[in-house]
Amino acid sequence: MKFRRWSAVLVALALLAPAGCLDSHALTPDTAAVSDSLRERTGAGLCTDSGPDRVFVPNTVSIADGLTADAAVQLALCNNAAFQDLLLDLGLARADVVQAGLLPNPEVLYSFPVGPRAFSYAVDLPVDVILLRPVRVRGAAAEEERARERLVQAGLDLARDVRLAHADWALARDRLRVAEESLKLRDRIARLTTDRFNAGDATPLEVSTARADSLRGKQEATRAANDLPIFEEKLRNLMGIGAWRVELVPQSVDPPDEPAEDLEALVAEAVTARPDVRAAERFIAAADARVQIARLGWIRFFGIADATSGPSDHNLAPQFRVTVPIFSGNQGAISRAGVEHERAVRQLRTVRDRAILEVRQAYAQHAQAAADYQKWTEEIRPAVEEAVRRAQATYEKGGASLVLVLETSRQLIDTRAREAQLRADLTRAWAELERAVGRRMQTTDGDFAAGRDADNPESPSPKRGGKNGK
Repeated sequence: MKFRRWSAVLVALALLAPAGCLDSHALTPDTAAVSDSLRERTGAGLCTDSGPDRVFVPNTVSIADGLTADAAVQLALCNNAAFQDLLLDLGLARADVVQAGLLPNPEVLYSFPVGPRAFSYAVDLPVDVILLRPVRVRGAAAEEERARERLVQAGLDLARDVRLAHADWALARDRLRVAEESLKLRDRIARLTTDRFNAGDATPLEVSTARADSLRGKQEATRAANDLPIFEEKLRNLMGIGAWRVELVPQSVDPPDEPAEDLEALVAEAVTARPDVRAAERFIAAADARVQIARLGWIRFFGIADATSGPSDHNLAPQFRVTVPIFSGNQGAISRAGVEHERAVRQLRTVRDRAILEVRQAYAQHAQAAADYQKWTEEIRPAVEEAVRRAQATYEKGGASLVLVLETSRQLIDTRAREAQLRADLTRAWAELERAVGRRMQTTDGDFAAGRDADNPESPSPKRGGKNGK
């Protein structure tokens, strides 16, 4: 009888043991799917060797010949602290999936024999939790997929912000270059006007006007020089390399051409394939699981194995305990789950409407920026350049003054400044359009946007790579 008694206890302990044998590696966040999706959508993926205490520069990034927008995006995905913090959400969602799949531990009751009282033991196992396990796992898996899609969307937003900051930084550098050229030209005009005044060919008003224009040029050049580090620091912060004080120079690239797809195709793709839309769809799936759990959540069903010793032996008898829904049928939880499901459905419609708006708006802005840039480069700038050539030719023949030549040259400098602004506007519009669609887009010539060789988008650099800025 003692053997049977302790064998029953050992069986109960054996039932308890597997619950503690959890694989610690199951809680490690798996970011491979996020990295693959980001690489497909942006051309840059995650870095497995990145950490919070260092700046990681992958071998696919080279800044020797200038920092491109694509290289800046790759650095941001590897080092941006806020994005790296969001990646931990995937580990939490994975932990919830593991927890949802665990079975409850059975409970063992053992009564020791005292005096004439016989020993007894019982094993309780909640059967209802086992029956609801597939629903719980399905809901947790949907939440994990939702977290994954939200991380991909956060990566797209980060890539867009980096491209916008890179365009502003490049524009600030172009403005500084144009401001320095304009200052040199205005100083020449001021000196020439002063010489003409000393020779009796200019009035004091002309001298004061030229001098004021020269002072204005100095102020514009000073402001452009002060603006450049502001935009550079913003980009450094987005890339997560604020502590790594390596010299950065923006690489000069041509603005992207027209998108290869038409507007309606891009809208249809965005409302079905954008990560935030897919995350909203997975939120509905998780809400469906919560509704099922709420409808069956009032059930409490326990399977019991009870044994009590007799005069010469003990008998094991099966029992069960079940909840009778007399006072509560979990109506409040069911109602709440239904409202949350309805909210998830409406959120999906909201996200789709926002995707349609963003694609159409970004497409229109890009078309306007492309038209302005094309008109400026094909009509306005050639006309100004032709005026400068004519003024110089007339001056060489003695039919025009040097002041006229310098004035037309200043118009050319102002034209180049405006062209730089339009080029930056076109680059920003393209970045917004790619983010609105949810992926990198090809242009009409079959290439990706400028900034990296499309035939070899991840060409490694032999000069850089590894951990820096420790």
